[in-house]
Amino acid sequence: MSLLSTLPWELAPDLPWRFFTPPSEKWATQPSFVVGEYLFIVLAALCLWHARRQADDGTSARARHTIAWFAALLAGTANDVIFMALPLVDNFWQAQATIMLTPRLPLYIPCVYVCFMYIPTVAAWRVGGLSRVGRAAFTGLLGSLFYAPYDIVGAKFLWWTWHDSDKPIAARLLGAPMSSTLWVLTFVAAFAWLLGRGLEPVRAGGPVTAGRAAKALGLVAGLSTLLMMVQMTALQQLDGGSPGPIALSVGVTLFAALALVFFLKRNKDLPGDGASVDRLLASGIALYFAVLALIMANFVPETHQSASLHQTYGPCGVEQKDITGLTRFKYVCAEQMDEDYDFACVDGPPPSETQWYTVCGKAHTNQALWLGGVLGLGLVGAFAFVGLLRPPREEAE
Repeated sequence: MSLLSTLPWELAPDLPWRFFTPPSEKWATQPSFVVGEYLFIVLAALCLWHARRQADDGTSARARHTIAWFAALLAGTANDVIFMALPLVDNFWQAQATIMLTPRLPLYIPCVYVCFMYIPTVAAWRVGGLSRVGRAAFTGLLGSLFYAPYDIVGAKFLWWTWHDSDKPIAARLLGAPMSSTLWVLTFVAAFAWLLGRGLEPVRAGGPVTAGRAAKALGLVAGLSTLLMMVQMTALQQLDGGSPGPIALSVGVTLFAALALVFFLKRNKDLPGDGASVDRLLASGIALYFAVLALIMANFVPETHQSASLHQTYGPCGVEQKDITGLTRFKYVCAEQMDEDYDFACVDGPPPSETQWYTVCGKAHTNQALWLGGVLGLGLVGAFAFVGLLRPPREEAE
């Protein structure tokens, strides 16, 4: 199978994918995924409603929030497409959702980006007087907190599969690569900083012109991924070139310190944003964390099957270089793989050189630990976001 048949924008008529699969059909093989897919679609729609319901009273709140929503959509989707398309980065494969845009890009993935970029961005806007750097650091931390439970649940229930031997994603915590959390931290912070730069005159009371909106969208779409890569490259050197526990710990500590310092130095005379419609968004966020915890508690991973594109199956030990020059194995093979799936629900491993095949979920080895992680992150996340999105006192009364 050629590389062109798996690029994210290639429709690949030789692959057995479909634009639409009835939810009832998908439920038979990946029930938790159906819940997750529509959870993000509904939450992204709620975010757009939230943006459009902001006050249009001369503060430019509606325009700024709407630009933030579309900026998250553009920057996030561009990032995903870039890292799926580069053959020497290519290290994750999405499951086939009920609505697919291409063989590798489900509709719900752009919605995921909207959620973990728009929601932290507007939550950080509710803290008045922060500098652009302080707000960006705080937004990155909130983005990581929002994304982490999804990262754990999705990997366990085969919402995607990872490359088996790629070193940048080798260090994992509860099945989620530490580099994934570090990526969200740096990517969302870069997005928030660039968006703030593009909208700074607007936040100061200036008008939202077409040129200003285009500049903000262009900055985040064109530079968010680049700034993320600069930060990731620097931090991962702490673990010898591949992101691990030191890089993640230092990254989180550094961003938390920046957020705290600039919070203490903030201009307290500048109020934060806030609106009564925040209450419904806060409820949606609390529901999001609750649903992920319920999925981990109630669904059975070994009943899940994912027929989709995955890392090419083939002979063990065939080496290749990734984009950073690190060595990894070109193929995944049953004898050596260390992933949270197997081939127990099918006749066995696929033929060599196969990219589209079925993998089977594996039973929990420690469900209490995984559930505790998702539940703990969810409780902290719900407390943080609901607290930040409290409507102004005069509107709440």
